[in-house]
Amino acid sequence: MMFFVLLLSFLPLLTGSPIPSQSPNAQRVCDGGFHNIYDHCIQFRTQEVSWYEGKNLCSNMGAKLAKVDDANFMYYLVKFIRNNGLDGYYYWIGASEEGHDGTFRWTDGTAVKMGTPFWGDSSDQVQEPDSNYNHNCVFLARHDHFFFFDYDCGAPEAIICEK
Repeated sequence: MMFFVLLLSFLPLLTGSPIPSQSPNAQRVCDGGFHNIYDHCIQFRTQEVSWYEGKNLCSNMGAKLAKVDDANFMYYLVKFIRNNGLDGYYYWIGASEEGHDGTFRWTDGTAVKMGTPFWGDSSDQVQEPDSNYNHNCVFLARHDHFFFFDYDCGAPEAIICEK
């Protein structure tokens, strides 16, 4: 009987049915153009812009660059990217060390978690961030399973907005 109960808990993952929000409250309803991903209202914009332009674009929609500070949310976000053909882009997210060099922070001022499972590693196998003096903003890197990489804030990339 216990096996059956355990199997039922994994049924949504095995059958491909929609994965429900893990929020203790009712699943969030998102505005048009936004997708509920792990109870976060997310929009992908594939027009490539700088981190600053992306921050402004999100703000103009009443949103912010996405805050990816939970491993479960990151898992479902990357799964959504892959399952919906959005995996051909690098995506700016709301983390940077602008104005607080050496410490990455989200746009709300909270510290970005360092290390695994968030940050990727370069071909030299050194985990990001790699302390490059002009890599002050963070994107999800398509070349490394969409882990975090720090990069030049002026580079044009797609963006992920969150409401």
